[in-house]
Amino acid sequence: MPHAWPSDRRLLTAALVVWAAVAAIGVAFSPPLGHDEAAFAIAARGDVPAGGWLYRSEGTVVLAGLGVALGAADWQLRIASAALSIALVIAAFAVGRAAFTARAGAWAAALVAGAHPMALRSAQLLSDLPAAACLLGGIAVLVGELDRPTRLAAPRGARDAGAEAGSEIGHGAGPDAGRGVGRDAGPRWRLVAAAPLLAAAFYLRYGSAPVIALALGAAGLIWWRAVAARPLRALATVAALAALMVPHLAHAHAVTGSALGILEVSAAMPRRAYVGEGLVTYVASNPFAFYGVLIAPVIVAGLVGLVRARRRAPWYLAIVALGQLVALGLQSHGQPRYVFVATILLAVLGVDAIAPLARPRLAAAIIAASWLHVVIGQVVVSREAAHSRAPIVEAARAIRGDAGGRPCAAVALLAPQLAWYSGCEVYVFRLQAVMPADRVRYIASFTRRPIDPAPLLAAQHLRATPIATGDPDARVWRLE
Repeated sequence: MPHAWPSDRRLLTAALVVWAAVAAIGVAFSPPLGHDEAAFAIAARGDVPAGGWLYRSEGTVVLAGLGVALGAADWQLRIASAALSIALVIAAFAVGRAAFTARAGAWAAALVAGAHPMALRSAQLLSDLPAAACLLGGIAVLVGELDRPTRLAAPRGARDAGAEAGSEIGHGAGPDAGRGVGRDAGPRWRLVAAAPLLAAAFYLRYGSAPVIALALGAAGLIWWRAVAARPLRALATVAALAALMVPHLAHAHAVTGSALGILEVSAAMPRRAYVGEGLVTYVASNPFAFYGVLIAPVIVAGLVGLVRARRRAPWYLAIVALGQLVALGLQSHGQPRYVFVATILLAVLGVDAIAPLARPRLAAAIIAASWLHVVIGQVVVSREAAHSRAPIVEAARAIRGDAGGRPCAAVALLAPQLAWYSGCEVYVFRLQAVMPADRVRYIASFTRRPIDPAPLLAAQHLRATPIATGDPDARVWRLE
């Protein structure tokens, strides 16, 4: 019953409205900043600690700088990233439309809007969502342009079963495969639009670099005939991306002595207990909690559906998605936000795979339930974050009041957050931590991150005076 399906435009519009509502709730509640949020805010304020934070992406620091310029309140710091996060829904739609149909893109966008690992981060001052949106946008351009010979050679309504001329992997069937049909086939000059999108993904998150390389390399291999048919357009795309990388490479050479120095620092930052820890997490975690209640089964359907996929586009999405999971999984520990690109690409595959089995009214009801879940969940999560981070704010307020505007330094196990709210230079607690003697010095201990000040006092021959915080979960001492 085709008439029972909501139109693609209405579905996409509804997904955008839901995402915007969830982001607006997050901005409105705005709990105190988290660890990484506070680090970006500090970098934007110019209070970078000794040694620098070279691995903090410049693009996200710029977003934080907009919030600082507005007044530096928690909600102001999150406005720019919340607004940009809406692009993730649009990017999911664009990938689905480029690889399959507008309907597949609309349903993929609807899934993303109801995916709690993504939607509940929509108002956070982090690089993950904006960077993923840009990277997916670039992938959508690559697929949309390089797959044009396949789509133009296909009869109307042709599906994956091999009906598309020139669509079979490794076969190149059809007289026009690789060289297109007529003057209008093959990648157009709009292929170059992928370059600024991929560059933006890099500047927002340096960890996007491996996926960008994988996306370009896989596209060149899978659609090598299309690339060979329009080599100048492909070369112009690569050249434009290279040109956009020059400012970063020059900056990296200036501060590290190597054009790849910042990338080397960034690659060394993620913690891991062993090689492949993240990959184990991505495979063995509860998929409903890790990827999303609806997205998890859709991903499985997409992977199963690859068995019968004969077109290049589905395989391209799978290669990039699985490549990201493996590359990041080997390098660092696993978190859902690290693999949003892979999650959405596999979800797009799944949407196309289950489309023949879906029931319009049931699908719409399930999607609507997921939307309601994230709207309510954002309220709950924001309140919980505000409660858990309140001791940090209270400790910072006590330190700031006691310091009375004098330069200060502190040791704690929640360094970026305490540094942001107190205005002090904060060191991660250790016995050898030496704070400048010309500053007022403090120790901050929290129920979640407790510190026993006695060993530090004994090691450095200091005495501590308790400072009232008004919060039983926060304790502060002034050192003398």
